[in-house]
Amino acid sequence: MNILKPKRTLMRVYPVFHFIPGEPDAETALRRDGKMHLLNTTPNSENANTMFDLALHSSHDIRLYRIGIATHAYVDTWAHQNFVGWYDYFNNIGIDPKPDIGHADAEHHPDYVSHRWIDSRLVQEEISNRDRFLSAAQTLFFKYCSYQKSSGGPDHTTHWGTLEKQLVKLMGPTYTGSKNRYQKARLARYKAQISWLEAFDERTWFDAAIETEVNGLPDTHQGLTSKFTLFKDDFFWREDQTPDTTDWYKFQEAVKEHESDTLQVLSKTYQSIGIKLPKS
Repeated sequence: MNILKPKRTLMRVYPVFHFIPGEPDAETALRRDGKMHLLNTTPNSENANTMFDLALHSSHDIRLYRIGIATHAYVDTWAHQNFVGWYDYFNNIGIDPKPDIGHADAEHHPDYVSHRWIDSRLVQEEISNRDRFLSAAQTLFFKYCSYQKSSGGPDHTTHWGTLEKQLVKLMGPTYTGSKNRYQKARLARYKAQISWLEAFDERTWFDAAIETEVNGLPDTHQGLTSKFTLFKDDFFWREDQTPDTTDWYKFQEAVKEHESDTLQVLSKTYQSIGIKLPKS
């Protein structure tokens, strides 16, 4: 779950959900040491577009979930560019004891909104996350518009100029340093903009589909206490629910289908460098 605490056992997860391999010779990937990597994440790559298009044409019952999952991986090609979802020195930035998997060495710098930071590996080392994220938003917006238009809907592409101004305002001022500055005010603007959307709770879909029978104390899945659970909880489908119609079930099916499709897309790239991706 924590990208800054990567595990070798999750090698099949990172390139599929967070670091889609792209174009090694992309202009944005030029490094001071001249190195390239076939698994390097680059913005809007062919692999990422193929993965996204597969989601748009998936079965109707899980398509919305697939689009959500694919959107995350797709826009990560901007945020996580120039890192590979593998254990490799290519990811190393300076002297850092963390394992060179993904952007662990860069900590949260690639993900902070409106952040400006330095990636000393690159020829163009000064990074503006605002520029990166606006580029991601524009490309994603046009993909959504194209899909909606192909489905008989209206063409909203002319609205990008207005949307861009709204996003700049929502993102707020740029900043440098090691902290996620202006976060509280930025989140307040987000919430005001999408006041119609209920607050996110990661257990909502699970609890709506699953009955939990607590044995002793409720299980905890985080921190040190999770290792000392003596009596694990039992889980059952709720009697008032049809399992395969619940959001929880559909989301899990969408995750599995996304993984299977994306591994197929990436298989030739990995085979070319002698890596056999572990199966789920």
